[in-house]
Amino acid sequence: MFLDEGIKSVRMDDIAVRLGVSKRTLYEMFSDKSDLLEQSLGHYFIRKRGEMEARTRDAANIFEEIFLILAAMKSDERRGVLIGNLKKFYPEIHRRIEEEAHKFSDREFDRLLDRGIQQGLLLPDMNKDLAMVTLTYTMTALFDQKHRLRRHDGVSLQMTFEYVIVNFFRGLSTHKGIEIIDEIVKKYRIAQTRK
Repeated sequence: MFLDEGIKSVRMDDIAVRLGVSKRTLYEMFSDKSDLLEQSLGHYFIRKRGEMEARTRDAANIFEEIFLILAAMKSDERRGVLIGNLKKFYPEIHRRIEEEAHKFSDREFDRLLDRGIQQGLLLPDMNKDLAMVTLTYTMTALFDQKHRLRRHDGVSLQMTFEYVIVNFFRGLSTHKGIEIIDEIVKKYRIAQTRK
């Protein structure tokens, strides 16, 4: 309901009706709407992580995994609206969820870089901490300044993310890694034009 109707417009009464329970029962389970929202979003993001792991489990290499993640992000545009509403109407919950998401992302990014080095696709002497900080700040800045993309006809946030990620990883890649990135980008773009 929060995804489909927006956080602000969903009332506890609406949730009770949808679940077929009394409002009193709902309040026995959750202290208020904020509590229900935070718990349901926690569950939502855990489920999304599980879906992402299942989607990327059979990736041949880290670059294929990255493109599968990008494709999943593109198909889940409601999530961005949800996060925007959360930030606007429930900033404290937004802060806690973002903090947890950053911790998870940092662990996953570190794991991804290690796998890329083991696969011979990423430079073994890279500064992983600096790479992580650079990509995090770049992506955060893009998201925070997405309104500026409207000035450029035909340039979407998704396209910009893809462009930054491809070039970022090309800069950290071995020759073998660059060849694989270029093959995947070509394959990915061909698949996009067929849709």
